[in-house]
Amino acid sequence: MLKSRLGCFILLVTHALYMVAYSPNEGKEVSLAIKDSGYCISMDRTTGSLIYLGQDENLLADCNEPLFRIRFLNADGTNQLYTATDAEKCMFVQKGKCLTFTYSDFPDRDFQVSISVRANRKDGLFHFSMKVDTDDQIEWMEYPCISVKETSSEDEGILWPYNEGAFISDASKHQYIEPEYPSQGNYGMYPGMVLTPFVAQVTHKGGVYFGAHDPAHNTRQVDFRKTEEGIHLQIRLYPGAEKGSYISSDETVLGCFEGSWYAAADIYRHYFDSHHKGFVRIEKNKSLPNWYFEPYVVLTYCVRGHHDMDEMSPNKLFPYVNAMPIIEDFTKQTGAPVMALLMHWEGTAPWAPPYVWPPYGGEDALKEFVSRMHGIGGEVGVYCSGMGWTQKSNLVEYDKSQDLIDGHLEKYMCIAPDGNLPTSRICTGQRSGYDLCPSTEFTRNTLTEEMKKIRSSGVAYIQMMDQNHGGTPYMCYSHDHGHPAVPGKWESEAANKIYEQVLKENPGLVLGCESAAAEPFIPKLLFSDNRCGLNFWGGQPVPLYSYIYHEYVTNFMGNNVCGDYFVNCHKTLEIFQYRLAYSFLAGDFLTVVINDKGEILWAWGQRDFSPEYRPNREASLSLIKTLTEWRKACPEYLQLGRTLHPLPFECGKSQIFTATGAINVPDVLSASYAHNGKTIHFLVNWRNVEVNVHSSAFMGKEYSFHPDGKRNRCQDGNILLPPLSVIAVY
Repeated sequence: MLKSRLGCFILLVTHALYMVAYSPNEGKEVSLAIKDSGYCISMDRTTGSLIYLGQDENLLADCNEPLFRIRFLNADGTNQLYTATDAEKCMFVQKGKCLTFTYSDFPDRDFQVSISVRANRKDGLFHFSMKVDTDDQIEWMEYPCISVKETSSEDEGILWPYNEGAFISDASKHQYIEPEYPSQGNYGMYPGMVLTPFVAQVTHKGGVYFGAHDPAHNTRQVDFRKTEEGIHLQIRLYPGAEKGSYISSDETVLGCFEGSWYAAADIYRHYFDSHHKGFVRIEKNKSLPNWYFEPYVVLTYCVRGHHDMDEMSPNKLFPYVNAMPIIEDFTKQTGAPVMALLMHWEGTAPWAPPYVWPPYGGEDALKEFVSRMHGIGGEVGVYCSGMGWTQKSNLVEYDKSQDLIDGHLEKYMCIAPDGNLPTSRICTGQRSGYDLCPSTEFTRNTLTEEMKKIRSSGVAYIQMMDQNHGGTPYMCYSHDHGHPAVPGKWESEAANKIYEQVLKENPGLVLGCESAAAEPFIPKLLFSDNRCGLNFWGGQPVPLYSYIYHEYVTNFMGNNVCGDYFVNCHKTLEIFQYRLAYSFLAGDFLTVVINDKGEILWAWGQRDFSPEYRPNREASLSLIKTLTEWRKACPEYLQLGRTLHPLPFECGKSQIFTATGAINVPDVLSASYAHNGKTIHFLVNWRNVEVNVHSSAFMGKEYSFHPDGKRNRCQDGNILLPPLSVIAVY
């Protein structure tokens, strides 16, 4: 079979670019190759199934997946799934540099599907498009369907752009969740918790890149799942089109690469660099306030209760000004200005959108706190709770049932495929209610008005879309809202209109969401709750988001909700220090969650407040002070610079104990940046012990332990980092 592949490759190279060749394997296969790289795909010419991808070794699993899956939505809300294998007829046509498979004669439904694939020398990828001739309603379509082989090494695995970037070496630990209505925030949906539309497998023998290079930002599921045959990589398009035929462009791409996950990220970054219309680099963004460019630390806490489902009586941080001594002491010990980011501040009910105003305790109490914060060079932000309608609060006396009835407000909610209105799945411990459809004027005006009220208090930042991960709304199948009665890009387009209206009416205000903003929302949501620690569920975080978007957006480290569930903090006592180092290197503002005594917590929502179950305060504040000094000294890199592949080096490793097993992580984390032709490499020892790092790349380079310190020259490739220290290599 190898000789067959090589023969195919040689034949293609000696002919014109994109020439199609048939495999000698009894004429059952047809192949395409990229001339310069030699990467080749082969397809079964009788079924269209992808059976080979690679250069000199097949990177696909041996399972002959159908070339496509498509799901139709029936008028009664039920659905029907078809695959390529359901067609009684499959015709193959070669036309110039394009292969097309056409499928027809499906059982119980009259439609036809055509899948075309072409090789693109410019980007080195295979581009797929799909055409469906039908009179019926398409809900989603998946093409091409592929599975890759399993890997076994801890540095091999799946790169998934989930919650800023996850690397999963053991696919069996990944929890695949099928998207459905009513929506949840943790689906692998783009835009949503999947922030960038591709998935890749990294192996020692070559990597597989599978993505959507789509300037229209169509809605997609981007996920993977373990199967008996291997690992299924899944990109599912929700076209959001009206009932009838649909033609996709050739934005679904498949290809190969060599190297680490950075090599896969490079493929998408190259595409993004050429197609980032509407994105403004931070350095040139005139709409951003001054505080955005300062080394703020976000201090987040609640003013009622002690965790999400607690009783809601005021704690020691209410009235709001009660927090001033803690904030002032924090600034004194770290040298960092503070943004106080408040929770349970709503005067209606905690986490009870859309109505949040007036604040708990009244407008004057919040305005006084904002004024006091401005007096010490600080800022104030607030959490909201997304695009939802709260019927009843489970925490305080709050009931909007009569308003719903009197205003017939059900017509503005996200509707199920069968036309019904079940209750939302979002924050069910805190509230019961529904999801608001972003396309309605009621949603747009209500959210805009609430944000305007908050801004009137002097609040600088609103996490408007908490609970809407990545900034995305939830699925709606209504026939009465003016949008197609299926999910699609109309959702993100409608959401962006809301954000645009809010920002237009509130100059200087900064908006954000839970998790970092997905790509189409970045220009509007420029400061978000980026919780890298959540990716320890089944894998470990990697700074993919920073690598692609760092020049365009700055986020903050986030409140790490559920982080003490995903990581066993009892056994991983330095995990907070790890997260501080990681977020600093990603360019994020640091974040500290405190209780009403000013004590540092692992995560928002934790229940165990015992002294032995808290981060090391002295070590944490010391590291924050050091990181702040570097942030002040090097904003041109840490906020404005372009991320590079980090310098390779060796050091010791430590274990982080997660809910799915122990993960080995380096004792020193690093990041590299370039700005105006200059390059700098940062290394952070997040451990409480000194750590030696070694790299031949260090030899002859200068390095320093302090922004204003003396520069040393590395002679032997070894540098000894003191505990909780940062060095810059020039």
